[in-house]
Amino acid sequence: MKKVISWSILSSIIIGLVVWVTSIIFTFSYSEWSFFIGLALSVVLFFFNSSGGALSKGATLEASESGWKIQKENNELKVNVGVVFYGSVLYTIISLIIKIILYF
Repeated sequence: MKKVISWSILSSIIIGLVVWVTSIIFTFSYSEWSFFIGLALSVVLFFFNSSGGALSKGATLEASESGWKIQKENNELKVNVGVVFYGSVLYTIISLIIKIILYF
């Protein structure tokens, strides 16, 4: 458990540094966009690490139509997230707290 927490903290620091360097290169406000970038990254990582969602059901339907074999539908959403996802969620929460402090 300690490894997961430490790797999550490290990945959130790396995400923060990447967003900060990108904000310097492309000249946008880090404090205004960091929460939205973290939220988008968390959503993208969640959807790409899940199985059984809308994207995989569409792919399964296409594959079963082309092979003339209908596969059994499983309505369970399985997510295999890792430390990068936890780090992006941690980064999103921290950036939201900082954004609230800065604007209120």
